[in-house]
Amino acid sequence: MNLERPKVSIVIPLYNAEDYILMTLLSLRNQTMKDFEIVIVDDCSTDDSLKIVREFKETNDLCDKINIIALEKNGGISNTRNVGLRFSKGEYVTFLDNDDMLVPQALEIFVDTAEEWQAEVVHTHSHYQNPKDMPQSNRMTFRMASFEHGNKVNLQAPAYLLTNDMSERMYNFSIYGIDWNVWGKLFRRDFLMLNGIQFPKIKLTEDLLFVFQTLLYAKKYVMIPEALYVYRYRNDSTLHGERDKNFLRKVIDVQINGTKILNSFMDEIEHFKDHFKDREHVINFYMNLELLGTKLMQKKYGEEEDYFEMLQEIYTQYFGKDATFITFIHTMANRAQPNSTPPWPTDN
Repeated sequence: MNLERPKVSIVIPLYNAEDYILMTLLSLRNQTMKDFEIVIVDDCSTDDSLKIVREFKETNDLCDKINIIALEKNGGISNTRNVGLRFSKGEYVTFLDNDDMLVPQALEIFVDTAEEWQAEVVHTHSHYQNPKDMPQSNRMTFRMASFEHGNKVNLQAPAYLLTNDMSERMYNFSIYGIDWNVWGKLFRRDFLMLNGIQFPKIKLTEDLLFVFQTLLYAKKYVMIPEALYVYRYRNDSTLHGERDKNFLRKVIDVQINGTKILNSFMDEIEHFKDHFKDREHVINFYMNLELLGTKLMQKKYGEEEDYFEMLQEIYTQYFGKDATFITFIHTMANRAQPNSTPPWPTDN
């Protein structure tokens, strides 16, 4: 192993995963390719997560590969991943959540594919563990994020190069043909640094915005229709937690600020100056995705008047006296249309 620059940096944001992190680390010990480092960034965990990681480092043969960074102040997932990226030294970077795993051949396949194609991004599929335990709404979300759904290709098909036609990329992205999860992908680190690609400061969909930037800049984006990442479902994670007013506030914040961020990304790309339809595809996709979260909230609260009042309160903080108009438009967008087909896959 090259101690100065390992082939791959595995960035793991750590926060309250004491029941999961050990299996995550064991999946790395079992990798067939050994030329990697593990960058673990603890975001002020309040359980024994950090203790478990430190004990693993002291007693395991991966000790020289593990770099632990303990933050002094909780900064959220985007900050944690950005810190990990900044401290990484590998030629390539991959992101692994603290409760998930990689299959044993993952890093080997990642690197072999990247070298063969000289790719900036290698994009794979994920296996969702225990999906039957997920509520219907969450199964829908994960099917939307599925490589398998959009491409309809056999998971044993050979790797292939994503088109460089920007209109095709944006269309495929907007019909769920390119999943937006940051995990299950390998990135050339120099490519990320040169293009200033990092996670924006936003409360949800930060990985979508990160992956979107790579679609804008990567000349060689390779798709591998193979499941190399194991996602373990947790009821207590941010995505699956209690959907209350605070959750609704987060989703609306993402709708507003996420759209601004997407537009700022596209403003930097010449293609979008003459292809407004491609910009529309992206924004329409993003808003439909976020409206799914608020649609579930509306269904939960039942009485439309109560939901309207809740939206009014939240939107007033953003738009002041114009909040009523925005709330009305939002409510209409969430209202089920007769005989309409939802813009996301269902289990029917």
